[in-house]
Amino acid sequence: METLKRIREWMRQKDYDGVILGRRDSYAWISQGAKNHVVANDAEGVAYYVITRENVWLVADSSDAARMGAEQNPLHGTVIEVPWYESIEETLRELVSPGKFVSDTGIAGTENALEGLIELRMVLSEEEKLRYKAIGTECAKIAEHVCHSARPGQTENEIAGLLKSLCIQKGIAPDCVLVGSDSRILDYRHPFPTDKPIEKSLMVVLGGEKYGLNISMTRIVYFSNIPEEIKERCKKTQYIFACMQTMMRDGLSYGEYFDCVKELYCKAGWEDEWKAHHQGGPTGYQCREWVAVPGMTSVMHRNQAYAWNPTILGTKCEETTILEENGVITLTRTGNWPCSVISTPYGTYEAADIYCM
Repeated sequence: METLKRIREWMRQKDYDGVILGRRDSYAWISQGAKNHVVANDAEGVAYYVITRENVWLVADSSDAARMGAEQNPLHGTVIEVPWYESIEETLRELVSPGKFVSDTGIAGTENALEGLIELRMVLSEEEKLRYKAIGTECAKIAEHVCHSARPGQTENEIAGLLKSLCIQKGIAPDCVLVGSDSRILDYRHPFPTDKPIEKSLMVVLGGEKYGLNISMTRIVYFSNIPEEIKERCKKTQYIFACMQTMMRDGLSYGEYFDCVKELYCKAGWEDEWKAHHQGGPTGYQCREWVAVPGMTSVMHRNQAYAWNPTILGTKCEETTILEENGVITLTRTGNWPCSVISTPYGTYEAADIYCM
């Protein structure tokens, strides 16, 4: 498996004897989609891959060892079963002692190398990109279907329930589902769904995960005429978003990029609006591998995924894209949602419109 070769080369470069991977995102990456968790909202799973230059072990307690070994073990690691009433950490400590081991959590007294592991996994293989495109299309189909079928009088929770149900049926984990309507779209950037009935407008945000890969997207619907001030804000948000997509390039620092984003808000007449909500960042095996902030020295690279999400009061643009040699490709597209072609100094980009029912 390519990821196993990559992590062993990384270990060789860093002079590590081995690595312990127990986080859900790390396990999904190294195995290319396997799951090591039982509780959906736990960051750390119930099984650990211990990888050396020659061997792979899968360490889990007796509640999960048999299942993990049979169903969630693409690396064909040798299963080490720990009685559920004993400490997995002590077993790991004995397994890696006295070598130079790192981990993604600092477990068993190892150095926490999560930052380096994230940088390693952020560059996607061709196989990962193909998988990502399929997941993006599936998420977009689901979110847009929910928007198209929504009607005034339904509650935000009903919309959220349908969105989650359709995702689960397709094997997609709906890790982030936000649904807001009417004044709540104006009042809150993260409108968690409530029992409020929809009246004139609806915003649906989906953060979906499959095979460990994360998709983020937003769609907005109006059931009556779109107010002129919302139309104007939407155009400005779309322009900022189009620039954010087209000005990305290999080697550009996030600090320099963010300076440009702030300038775009300023020119739009909303100088401090970027402070009201984070602008997104690189994605992949987490919803955001990190959120970009001013002054960051890290740089962008080709074959990395991004989920930017600029907002101006009552409007938002959000898609998942991959930066390739000839520009970005958008993963969250179906062809069934109205878009506007936006021209920028860096190129053109199709930005999703507000859909007027």
